[in-house]
Amino acid sequence: MKKHLSLSRVLFGVFLAVPMFALALSSPSVTLGNPTPGAGSTLEDFVYLLIDIVQWVALPVLAVCIIYAGFILVSAGGNEQQITKGKLWIIWTLVGAAIVLGSRVIADIVFGTASSF
Repeated sequence: MKKHLSLSRVLFGVFLAVPMFALALSSPSVTLGNPTPGAGSTLEDFVYLLIDIVQWVALPVLAVCIIYAGFILVSAGGNEQQITKGKLWIIWTLVGAAIVLGSRVIADIVFGTASSF
């Protein structure tokens, strides 16, 4: 069994090593292109595209969270725990909205600072 196992390891190593040596000896004629052609050619364009996508997804989610928080507050019926829960939902939803809506400003600050160096 051990001879069979070691022979299979040798054959596997040979079949693995031969293509690697062949690729290493050949000239690199293949270049890598931009995997995100719609994102532009700079990091700044790519980051702004990501911010647009996140904002496009997050704004409806924020609206649903505000509606849910309002529903909790309306249906609380004097229950202090439910009122506190609703207030916390509103507060953290507004914090998330500030982050999502301020992300473009944050990116402008970071890229402005980076370009000054």
